[in-house]
Formats: sequence, structure tokens, C-alpha cells
Amino acid sequence: MWFLLYKMIRPILPISGGLAAWIISQACGAEPKESLAAAASIALSTIGASLYHYGGANWMYARKSDRLKFDDPEIVRLLGLGVFCLSIAVAVLFLPKQCALICLFNTLVIAAYSAKLSAVLIIKNLTMCVICTTPIVIGWQAGDATHPIVPWAIAIAAIAHLAREVIKDVKDILANEGKRFTVPMWLDEETALQCAGGLLLIATVLALFILPFTENSFQASFVVLSEITFLATGIFLIFAKKAWRAETAIHLSLGLILIGLL
Repeated sequence: MWFLLYKMIRPILPISGGLAAWIISQACGAEPKESLAAAASIALSTIGASLYHYGGANWMYARKSDRLKFDDPEIVRLLGLGVFCLSIAVAVLFLPKQCALICLFNTLVIAAYSAKLSAVLIIKNLTMCVICTTPIVIGWQAGDATHPIVPWAIAIAAIAHLAREVIKDVKDILANEGKRFTVPMWLDEETALQCAGGLLLIATVLALFILPFTENSFQASFVVLSEITFLATGIFLIFAKKAWRAETAIHLSLGLILIGLL
């Protein structure tokens, strides 16, 4: 059972989301209590999204690489909604009201995504792109000031996750046939991968603007490593036109930026 929950939740996602919210909230002047609450609420929201999508999405395309099937997916979906409610409750109790609205937004959008939006060209990718920026937005709103790193962090998160969504669609093109109309179906697999590579090159340039916010050369080295990873992955996608482990490389690049900002 615990292994099943691990595969559904994928702990790296709530951990990285919570860490991003905590870092940005601290930069924006939040008190330690608010920073912890922002991290907890977004981590719970991420867990709720994973559970709800497993219960709400068609088994054929809910995490195709895992292919977990449940006798009663409604229970999984209800569990996801319960965790979503916890994330909203944490935000209501300890954070400004706009943070609670962000958690509510995540809940409604994931429900719509699992029901309809995931089948609509472009909208599905943009939806997840927006959702993946909410850890930064909630961290920003938890504070009482706007740190200049915020727009750069939002832009990098949005572009990197948009590239990741396109790559996932390429990998899932056979499973999606007849159920979704995705970017690689609209263009073709190789062109879609090249588009994703182009987005990662943009992320590489944007990451340069994170460097001034590091406090020492040790922190800066992680951001530089992130840029190298973005750049190498983008070039590989453009010229090799293969997905390979590009999703993992994107997660690694974002993680390196987070480490560089600790």
C-alpha cells in the first residue's frame, strides 16, 4: 500500500513545490510561520492533485508509465479532494486570503483538467504550465513585499514545465490516440520535441537573471549547473529529436536552481 501511495504521490513533487514556496516567501519578507504554512499548503495541494488525477482521469492516460489501476477510483479521487481541502484550510488559517484563493484555484483547475481540459489541444499544456507556477505565486503572496526574483522565477517555472508537458505528450502519443488531441498530433513528434528544446533554450537565458540573487559562488555554481543542463537538454531535443530522459533533466535543472537559492 505504501509503495502504491509513493508511486501516486511522487514525493519529489510536493517537496520541490513546498521548497519553492518557502524560498520565495522568505525572499518576499514572510515570517517563518507564514513561510512554513505556504510550503505546507502547496505541498498538500500537489499531493491532492496527484491523487485526484489518478482517481479522476482515464486509466489509459493517468501516468502511462505506471499504469496503476484501481477497483474503485472514486475513493482515490475523494482522497485527493480531502487533501485539497487540507491545503485550503492551512492557507485560510495561517496565510493571507489570496493564498487560500490560489489553493482553491488549484483544486478547481485540476478537477476540470481531469474531466475535460486534458483532452483539449494547447489548453491542457497551458493549464499545467499555470498550475506549476503556483508554488512561486503562493510564496510571493505569503510575504509582504515583492522581491525582484519573483517574475524571473515564474517565467522559468512556466516555460520549463510547458516544455515538459510537450515532451510528455510525445511519449504518450499512442496512449492518447482517440482520447486527446495533443501538440505532437497537431505538428509531429520531432517538431514537437524541437519546440520543447527551443523553450528550454529560453529557460537557459532566463536563468541568467537568477544569478544576481545568489549570495556566494557556491550557490551560483548550482544555478550555472542548472543553465548547463537546460542548454544541453534543449540542444539534444532540437538536434537529436528524441525525448530520452528530458523530463528528468528538466526536474534536475529546476532542483539545482532551488538549491542555489537556499
